[in-house]
Amino acid sequence: MASNLALAALLLIASCASAASAAKYTVGDTSGWTTGADYTTWASDKKFKVGDSLVFNFAGGAHTVAEVSAADYASCSSANALSSDGSGASTVALKTAGKHYFICGVAGHCSSGMKLVVTVAAATAASPPPKASPTPTPDSPDTTPDTTPTSPSTSTGGSTTKTPATVLAPPAKQSESGATGLRATALAGLGVAGLVAAALF
Repeated sequence: MASNLALAALLLIASCASAASAAKYTVGDTSGWTTGADYTTWASDKKFKVGDSLVFNFAGGAHTVAEVSAADYASCSSANALSSDGSGASTVALKTAGKHYFICGVAGHCSSGMKLVVTVAAATAASPPPKASPTPTPDSPDTTPDTTPTSPSTSTGGSTTKTPATVLAPPAKQSESGATGLRATALAGLGVAGLVAAALF
C-alpha cells in the first residue's frame, strides 16, 4: 500500500511539473494565422515540446487550420487532413514528438505561404524527489559511552595487558509515529503537491 501511495504522489508531482512547464504559442504572434506571414521564420527560434499548444487566431470563414501529413503539406492538400478547424480561434495540443504539419485549406492560401511545420521534442521527465533518509527521533537517548571500557586485566607472566571490550549500544528506539512523522516531513517539503499527496495517505 505504501508503494502505491508513493507512486501516486510521484505521478501527481510529475503531472504538476509538466503542466507548469507547458507553453502556449500564438502562431504568427500579433499577425495571427493569415496570408503574407513567414511562418518558417516564426517557428525557427521556438523549442516546441510535447504538452505545448499552438493557438491559431484567424478570421472565421476566411481561413482554416488543418493538420496534415508531410506529403499533403508539400502538395498543399487538405483533402486527407488529420484535423481541421475553421472557427477562427483554434488551439492545437502538441501530444506527440516529431514533425507536425499545418496548412490553410482555403484554395491558394497554402501555396501563398500559409503553412507551418513544427518539430516537437519529447517532454523531459521531471526528476524524482530525493529519497528521505531516516533521521534519529528526538526521544532516542545517546547511549554511546564517552570512553571505551576495558575488560578485566589478564596476567601473563607478570605483565598486565588490557584488552578493549566491545560495547554494543541498544537499537535506537523508534516511536510508533516515526514512519508517519518522516512521511509528513517529506511531504511538507513538497509544498502544495505534498498537501495533495498527504490527502491520499
